[in-house]
Amino acid sequence: MEDVRTLLDQAAGGAVEIPASVFADPDAAALVFPGGTVRIGGAVCDSRALWVGGQAAITASSAPVDIAFTVDGEWVTGTVAAVDLGAGRSLVLVDGAPEGTALPAGAWALTDGKALRLARRAPAPPTDPERLDGLGRALPARQHRDGATRDLTPRALVTEHGILTPRPGPRRRKGLRVLDSPAVRGWSPIGTPGGENGLSVDYYNPPLRIAGALTALPAAPPYKTVVGGVLLVDTGAFNGSAMGAYVIPDGSGADPSLFAYGSLGSQTGFGPPLFQVRGISAGFGWNSRVRVPAADALGSFPFLVALDNPGEIGADDDEVDPLKVLGELIGGSNPWVRPQEGDLWFAAGLAFDCFETFRGHAMALVQTGSDLTISLLGVAGMQLPTKSDKKIARVEIGIEATLRPTAGELSIGAAFTEKTFLIDPNCKLRGGVGMKFWFGDHANAGDFAFMLGAIPAGRELPARYPKQQPAGLTWGVGSTVNITGNAYAAFTPKSLMAGGSLDVVFQSGMLRAWLTARVDALLEWNPFYFDVGMGIRVGVSATIKVWFVKIRISIEVGVSVRVWGPAVGGEATVHLWFISFTIGFGAGRRNQVPALDWGGFQGMLPPPENMVRTTPVAGYTGEGAPPTRGAVKPWLVSNGGFTFTADTQAPVSKVFLDQNSTTPVSTDTPVDILPMHLRDKGSELRIWLTYNGEPATLTSWGRAALRGNVPNGLWGEQADAPNDGIIPDRILGMRLTSPPVDHGTSTGFLDEKAISFDPINPDGNLPLTTAESATGPKPTRPGRVIAAIQDGIDTTATRTNRTALAQALTGLGTDLGSLDSNLSGYANAAGTAFTAEPMLVAAG
Repeated sequence: MEDVRTLLDQAAGGAVEIPASVFADPDAAALVFPGGTVRIGGAVCDSRALWVGGQAAITASSAPVDIAFTVDGEWVTGTVAAVDLGAGRSLVLVDGAPEGTALPAGAWALTDGKALRLARRAPAPPTDPERLDGLGRALPARQHRDGATRDLTPRALVTEHGILTPRPGPRRRKGLRVLDSPAVRGWSPIGTPGGENGLSVDYYNPPLRIAGALTALPAAPPYKTVVGGVLLVDTGAFNGSAMGAYVIPDGSGADPSLFAYGSLGSQTGFGPPLFQVRGISAGFGWNSRVRVPAADALGSFPFLVALDNPGEIGADDDEVDPLKVLGELIGGSNPWVRPQEGDLWFAAGLAFDCFETFRGHAMALVQTGSDLTISLLGVAGMQLPTKSDKKIARVEIGIEATLRPTAGELSIGAAFTEKTFLIDPNCKLRGGVGMKFWFGDHANAGDFAFMLGAIPAGRELPARYPKQQPAGLTWGVGSTVNITGNAYAAFTPKSLMAGGSLDVVFQSGMLRAWLTARVDALLEWNPFYFDVGMGIRVGVSATIKVWFVKIRISIEVGVSVRVWGPAVGGEATVHLWFISFTIGFGAGRRNQVPALDWGGFQGMLPPPENMVRTTPVAGYTGEGAPPTRGAVKPWLVSNGGFTFTADTQAPVSKVFLDQNSTTPVSTDTPVDILPMHLRDKGSELRIWLTYNGEPATLTSWGRAALRGNVPNGLWGEQADAPNDGIIPDRILGMRLTSPPVDHGTSTGFLDEKAISFDPINPDGNLPLTTAESATGPKPTRPGRVIAAIQDGIDTTATRTNRTALAQALTGLGTDLGSLDSNLSGYANAAGTAFTAEPMLVAAG
């Protein structure tokens, strides 16, 4: 007991070596840990609970993995090591059957839901020099059976290349016949998938494999049942998938929901090496909506995974399970596809290769109904070298761009997936960038944000800005050095901030050394302000044991500097292992944002020509777009009525509808100006007409106040206001409609000219009747008049006569303006300008 506790005390120093002799089954421990010694790096322990955890090298992994030990009495006991190897495999060392498990003591490999005892390759049997093969080589000696039963239980074999496990047999399911051998080919009997409400099929005849399932699952109100199905086909060279679901309502008035999605892919692409297509996909949904993944989650987005290998959707082993594919799509608390009444979506995808080195997936997703959303999703990557099994780099990046034109929002994100590494598979890159822009009628129109990594505490930003995972790298160099780096940056209309940190830790036995460096910078420009800090620390510690006394010696030195301004000031901190002190200089650090003057605040507002707008709504009869506010040309409007709006980008506390009135027609709360630290100020909007050079009132016009949201950063009382930085329901302008037209009851005075008429020559009989005979020449329709116009209007003779006529009219003082000399357009239009052959009368 004392020896084990001593080992744990040593582990508190950071690293410890535990010999296999302390295990109840040293042989089993030697199978799990190379050399029969457990060397734990980065160890942490609890001497009371007799527990120690850390990282150690094991048989099945070239890199250190996380392990944990417990101690009972003088021996290590219980499940002392449980290591997740990925892909549904794990390694377990058991000393004494732990509570709640049926595993006996020993070393076990868990794969495909089964426990296989670890074993080493049996030594080669002795040879018999009397028994030779055809080439004269000695054959193994004959072994006489003693009647003992051979142990044919499957085992996991420990080799110099790792752990080998036998190929798993077919999956045992209720209602399915268990095949006697994995080599048996053909259809398996139709079975019952999970929930026992449906059918499943499985066909295996290498290289063809078909797996499918159709099942019914419960659904949340207002739906009662989900009927879903998946069909997966793999021929080795090609693979395909079809998946979908129909959601049945519970009778409360909701409409049914359905979606369908299919893909077809191949191992080799089609097309030139420059760009080869490996797969295509398409899908749609009715009363359905798709959850758009973030950039760092695109590697597991089912619709993209289906382009390469649909069996990988939700898979945790090498076998294909259609039910897991279906569960990944529509199951769980946050499914990828969910019912959404009134929504409709379409998707199309493409898998491709470029130059045989760059591989990617791309998809377009359009969703409409409750919110029009257009998304472009993609995952692309490459690995170097492309032909060798040993890779020095693999980069895979997910890209997501989503446009919401109705809401007025555009977001773009890019992030490394979990498969990315550089130089060494243990050097993992993580994190990404995100951008958002707001436009149109959005409350934050004009705002934007660019984010890299996760913003640290103390650098708070509005909740609407994109959230990113921490960006950086993690690198375990061998078993002694760990390098961790982080970086962040944010660019907004108000500020720029950036920073990062680097941690390097060396751990070897009882010796530990570390280096920590960091930098943080903040720059604001309205008003101008900067705050920059940096620091570095270096330390070393060692644990030594003198008799029964353990002594830990630690030395650390460091320095940090922070500078801010204006007014410029700063502080420097010096840290030694036995003392730490800070020296300040210059002005003190600000405790609040200083107030801007009017000139500084005016620079935060839109240009003056955009600050106040007047816009025609109804009754505008002018040609083209209405002129801007600064134009002098008046609007041409209808005398039957006219409506226009006058609004501003700033909140308004009083609205007047004439030039000199002191009585407002609409009022609102006073205006605050946060950057200037001003409260309860007045803001007036005056609207009037100029009629015959004189101002005219609009108080008799119909009116309605225009209300909207304004940013708290400009017009708020305090910086940390609620409502996501928005002040709602403030008066921004007025909508004005002219009074109804009063036509009166009298025509007014009419002079002689107003009732004069032009005489008709020759006089006829009025009123005309059907009995009256026509006077003058009688019109006729001879036919081919349109053809005559087409053939004769653009001839040399016609143009000559036309020119002579124009000259004669000009000589008589007639202003004809500019004449079109090209008559081909009239000839071309003659065929469609008439609805029938024209009627003609004789000239003269």
